[in-house]
Amino acid sequence: MGGIPNTVRRGGVYHFRRAVPVGLRARLARSELTCSLHTHQAGEARFLSRCLYLRSEELFVEVESAPMLSDEEIAALVKDFYSTILAKDDHHRLMADAPDQFRAARADHYRQLAESAKEHLAENAYATVRQITSAMLARRYGLDAKFDKLSVRKVSHAMLRAGVEVAETLRARAEGDFNYEPQDKLLVEALRERPELPASVPITAAAEMPPIVAGPTFTEAAETFREEQLRRKKWERQTYLQARATYSIFCDFAGDRPLGDYVRADAGRFKALLEDLPANYSKAVEFRGLTAQQIVEQTRQQDVLRLSSRTVQRHFAALSTLWDSAIEQGAAAINIFNDWKFAAAKRARDQRQMWPIELLQALFKTPIWAGCQSEHRRSKPGTHIIRDDKFWLPLIALFSGMRQEEICQLRLDDVRKAEGIWIFDIKEGEGRQLKNRNAIRKAPIHHSLIRLGLLDYADQMRARPGNLLFPDLNPGGADNRLGHNYSKWFTRYRRDTALYVKRMDFHSFRHNAITFMKRANVPDSVVDEVTGHETAGETARYNKGLTIANLKEAVDKIDIGVDLSRLYQYT
Repeated sequence: MGGIPNTVRRGGVYHFRRAVPVGLRARLARSELTCSLHTHQAGEARFLSRCLYLRSEELFVEVESAPMLSDEEIAALVKDFYSTILAKDDHHRLMADAPDQFRAARADHYRQLAESAKEHLAENAYATVRQITSAMLARRYGLDAKFDKLSVRKVSHAMLRAGVEVAETLRARAEGDFNYEPQDKLLVEALRERPELPASVPITAAAEMPPIVAGPTFTEAAETFREEQLRRKKWERQTYLQARATYSIFCDFAGDRPLGDYVRADAGRFKALLEDLPANYSKAVEFRGLTAQQIVEQTRQQDVLRLSSRTVQRHFAALSTLWDSAIEQGAAAINIFNDWKFAAAKRARDQRQMWPIELLQALFKTPIWAGCQSEHRRSKPGTHIIRDDKFWLPLIALFSGMRQEEICQLRLDDVRKAEGIWIFDIKEGEGRQLKNRNAIRKAPIHHSLIRLGLLDYADQMRARPGNLLFPDLNPGGADNRLGHNYSKWFTRYRRDTALYVKRMDFHSFRHNAITFMKRANVPDSVVDEVTGHETAGETARYNKGLTIANLKEAVDKIDIGVDLSRLYQYT
C-alpha cells in the first residue's frame, strides 16, 4: 500500500482502490471502486486518495438512503406506461379518421419500432429509454425523488420490454386487430391486477402530481418560443423563419394540441412524411395551396428528388428545441423528437466541390480580372479592370480560406499589422455575424494579395466615408447579411461566363484554400487555426501557442495554380 491508505501502485502510478460494502454491491453493480490518480508523487497521491475516500463515503450514504424499487412497484410503472399510451391512442382515434395509406404507414412504423426495441433490449441499450423512464418515475414519485442506479436500470429494462408490447399492440390496432394480447410475462402479470404499493411509498405525493400540464396549444407555444429565441439572439432570423415553416408543416400534419398530448408515434409519422416530401415542395407552382400530406400523395409514384437527410434533421432539431423548452416549463414530459436515426448524410466533400485548377484558371481569365466593358457590364469583355468587391472577394477567399460573410463584413481597421505582419483581424462586434467562437482569429494576409494591391485598395477606401472595406455591398436576406446579394450576383456571373457548376460556388474557395495548405504539408491543427475551424482534443490547447509568424508561413504556402502576375502592382 506504500503507506498511503486505499492506494496501489501500478507502473509507478498511484491508483485509488476501495471495497464496496457487501450490502451495496448489487445496487452499484461492482465490488470495488478504482481509478488512476495520474501521479507518481506520494504526497499528491495521499491528498487525492483522501478526497476520493470522502467522496466514496458520500456515495455510499446516498445509495443507502435512496429507495430501492420492488418488483411490484416496477410492475405498476410498466402497467401505467402501457395503459397511458393506449389511452392516448384511443383518444386520437376518436378525434380523426385514418385513411388507408395513413393506417398502412402507422402499421409499418410500429413494426419497425418493435424491432428496434427488441434490438435495444438485446443490447441492454437503456439510454434509449432514459427520458421515458425518468418521466414515468417522476409521474409516480415526484420530480425530486431519487433512486439508486440498479433500480433505474431495472425500470429501464422493464420499459424496453413494455415498449416492444406497446409497439406490437399499436401495430395490431393499425391493422384493425383490437384483440391483440401482450406476450411478455412481465406485462401480462402487471395487467392482471395492479399491485398494492407498500405503505412506506409516498403515494399521496405522486397522486397529487398531474401527469402532464395541459399548457398552451402547439401553435401558441411554437410562436412564443420562436419570438423568445429571436429576442434573446439565440437564433438568427433565417433560423427563426425556417422554424416557422417547420412548425406550420407539423401542425397541419399532426393537429394543434397541447405539446404534452403528442406521442413519439406522431414524431415517427412526421419523419416519414418529411422523408417523402419533394425537395422543391415549397417552391413548385403545382404544389401551391396543398398540404405536405397532399403533396406526398400526389408525388408518391413519381421519381423526384426528396428532402435530404440533413434537411429532415434540421426540421427535427427545430421541434426538439421547442420540446426541450416545454419540458423545462412542465408542458411536456418527454422529448418525442430525440434519439431518432437518420440516413447517413453525404460526405462533406461530396456535398460541395472545390474548384479544379483548370476552372480557376478559366475564372481568372473572365472579364472581372481580364477586362470588362464597364462597371455595369462586368461579364462582357472590355478594357476596364475595376478593383472592387467583385474583384477582391474570390481572391481573398482563395488565399485565406475565409468564409464569405467574414470577408464581406471586414472593417478598414481589421486590415492591420500584428507582430509586424499584415492580418485580417476577424472579431466580434456590432453588425458582425460570425459562425461561432472559433471564427474569431487573426488571419495573416497572403503575399499574393499584397502584391495584387489589397493594402493600396484599403487606403483608397479609408479616404471615403464609412468604415467598411467593401462599402458597395448591400445587406439582404432574412439575416441582413452583406454577402447575400453578392452571392446571387456571383451565381449569375458564373452562368454568364459559362462557368456554372452545381455545388461549386463561392464557399468552395474555402475548400480550395484548406486543400492547398494540406497539400503543402501544413498540419491540420494549423489549418484549423488559420481558417477558424474547431480543433478536437488536446491539440486545441497547443494551438494557442502559435504565433502570427507561424500562421503567416502556413497561409503563404497556398498556391492556387493560377498565374496572376499580369494583375500584380508590386513584384
